[in-house]
Amino acid sequence: MKQKINILINNEALRLGLYYGFWNWFFIYKKELLDCGIQVNFFSKLSNQFFDADHLFLNSRSIPRVKDRINLEYLEKIYLRNKNLYWFDMRDSAGTTQFEVLHLVKKYIKKHFYKDKKVYLDKLKGGRYYTNYYIERYNIEDHKKYDQEVLQIKYLPKLILGWNLGVGFFFDYISFSKMDYYLELFKFKFLDSKNYSMKLPQYQNWSFDNKKSDFVSLMNTNFKRESVGFQRMRLKEILRNTNYQNKIIEGRFSKRNYYKALRNSKVSIGAYGWGEVCYREFEAINCGAAILFPDMSRIETWPNIYINDETYIAYDFDFKNINDKIQNLVSNVSLRKRLVDNSQKILRDMHQEIGKNYFLNKVIEIIS
Repeated sequence: MKQKINILINNEALRLGLYYGFWNWFFIYKKELLDCGIQVNFFSKLSNQFFDADHLFLNSRSIPRVKDRINLEYLEKIYLRNKNLYWFDMRDSAGTTQFEVLHLVKKYIKKHFYKDKKVYLDKLKGGRYYTNYYIERYNIEDHKKYDQEVLQIKYLPKLILGWNLGVGFFFDYISFSKMDYYLELFKFKFLDSKNYSMKLPQYQNWSFDNKKSDFVSLMNTNFKRESVGFQRMRLKEILRNTNYQNKIIEGRFSKRNYYKALRNSKVSIGAYGWGEVCYREFEAINCGAAILFPDMSRIETWPNIYINDETYIAYDFDFKNINDKIQNLVSNVSLRKRLVDNSQKILRDMHQEIGKNYFLNKVIEIIS
């Protein structure tokens, strides 16, 4: 018997984000889902047609909030119309949860969790493991305390790891123009095109490695929460004081020039922002740059490009030995090539049989 899934999204439907981004698997594997007896429809607003489904997938960004919490009165009105609700937490960090909705939803799907779920049984200062670390270690004070609902142990079985933003395609701003972008959007929305012909291809260039920039690290450091911005600010300070002359750490770049900079850099050095998993690392991998990034061993996510010494090099929250790690990466071309090869393979596999099976099994797990 066919099951119908209706998905409520926000304004992603107005751009290529729906086509190229987090939800693209539902279009890529539309036929395979139908073969499994699953029909999927997308909606950008509530309607009688939306409520007519076996399962309602709710993008958390499509539900209004009251201050830092989900508007439960609004969610309860949806619940009264159809109790088969599934919450997709789209927040950036594994720590910034929306557990206040758990009593109203059947499953709670998140892009990344902390491996140790006991972390969620108590409040984290700043809402994240790393903000908690920096607040306690360096006596940082946020102008406003982060308020979050702790996990009730009875709801633990509702938590399901989904997939992260790495499943998306990145538009190839090097080869295509803004006009091409809108052409792709037109083909998707009105011609039902599913070719993804303008996605950023994987790239490697080792022949002119000695001509590349040593590293690139372009990040926003302007955060309203001091504990969130601390890691990036500290990293920027360290990179400014390194002896490398051939580095890119300042300035604003268009997407085209940023991708070109990544293609012509040996290493991409990043830090957490509002969350741990960032699209910059996926962009860097596709552009052939090796990754130096904070320790991700506490995070579970998929696709997992964060395997220390295999797909990236991790540095500790206290930045211990980071200069040695930079030097090793910049000077060791064979290490960088191995990291790029391994991480690019993970991204290729994600859109082949391995990824298809993961996605189909995950959808079935969610609605079972």
